[in-house]
Amino acid sequence: MTSPSRIPEFSEEELKRLRLGQFLQFMLPIAVGFLVLYAVFAVVLRSVSLVGGTGAVLVYTLALARSRRLAAQGHSERAALLSGYALLVMVALGAIFVHFLFAALVVMAIAGVVLVQPYAERPALARYMFAAFGVVAWVVGVDVLLPPLVEQPPPALQRWVIALAELASVGLMLRMMWVDALRLRQSLARAEQAVAIRDEFLSVASHELKTPLTPLKLKLQALRRELAATSPSASPERSLGHIEMAQRQVKKLVELVDDLLDVSRIGAGRLELHPEKVNLAALLQEVVWRFEPEAARAGSALELEAPQPLMAWVDPFRFEQVLDNLLSNALKYGAGKPIRVRLEPLEGRALVTVRDEGIGIPSAALERIFHRFERAVSGRHYGGLGLGLYITRKIVESSGGGIVASSAPGQGATFTVDLPLAEADAPEAISESPPTGSRPRLS
Repeated sequence: MTSPSRIPEFSEEELKRLRLGQFLQFMLPIAVGFLVLYAVFAVVLRSVSLVGGTGAVLVYTLALARSRRLAAQGHSERAALLSGYALLVMVALGAIFVHFLFAALVVMAIAGVVLVQPYAERPALARYMFAAFGVVAWVVGVDVLLPPLVEQPPPALQRWVIALAELASVGLMLRMMWVDALRLRQSLARAEQAVAIRDEFLSVASHELKTPLTPLKLKLQALRRELAATSPSASPERSLGHIEMAQRQVKKLVELVDDLLDVSRIGAGRLELHPEKVNLAALLQEVVWRFEPEAARAGSALELEAPQPLMAWVDPFRFEQVLDNLLSNALKYGAGKPIRVRLEPLEGRALVTVRDEGIGIPSAALERIFHRFERAVSGRHYGGLGLGLYITRKIVESSGGGIVASSAPGQGATFTVDLPLAEADAPEAISESPPTGSRPRLS
């Protein structure tokens, strides 16, 4: 399944760090500027009001400096809460001394809520909002209902300080709102992208689920006619062929439904693994043996090279699912050419390699094909839901391993799974031999 074009974007965490960094970068020099302004005029005018204002701004400036250090260390929530509570302390102290800044102090308290909101979890945010409301109520009570508690500076200086404080508060809020608007635009873009992927997936899924049902219905109808006919042309061999065809279609349908269920489990974090000590060579031999009929229908020869038993802790059912997905893809895109499966040890790890010589994968799609609902080819030419490699990576990574793809258009594709090796002694429950019957060719 091809995905809609993606727009360049920041991650949510990057935007949060950008937002907090801009706030601290913008606010610290402003706080220092007001600190110097208040201190100078407090000395010149011998104003108790400005001395109190200087103390309030000093507390906030020191908290901002500490918040910058916390943000640089990656503690965004602690930095935001520290600067937010320090802002409320400054506002509460400012209400006592700088009575004339009533309006700016209320705006600052609201700005603190805007600052903290993206970073704090619900309980911490609720506590902060309650504290902010209490501070606003304090400012209203002290600066509106009561006369000034200390003598205020000259009116001309008041007007200048009010203008600067209002500009700083509004500029700060607009800057944070700009980053919030960018976050909102990206959230909307991601939502639209998710809806587009969902719609395309539903279209492909309905087609893929219907594909095995159509021949299944036709074969069952043919089988019914033959069983009901008295003609000597009806034969058990022909009926058996219809049944085998129906079984293959039912198997395909079950695999599609299982993939959908696995994706749902992964999304809900409920994909369970039950690791056992497994002989990877024996498991590979069994899976390759099971795929031989399908490979014969596709015109591909399966070659297995597993010269020695290697033990790993994996969920045998889930790792068999990994091998099924890789071999199914190799047969689907292998263009009828040989498919080689290899198992080898490397520095304490087991490497499982599946290589085909088919159509290949563009380099730009080598990482994308492991994402959910993603494909490197058009769904009109090749069936599938774009889930197999996504599920494969999740299983392998949950088993402590990794998977990578290497390819070029027209030169086939190679998928390499690496897993940590277990201890050398093999458990008794492990069966070394695959089922009796034909065997894949061992190199």
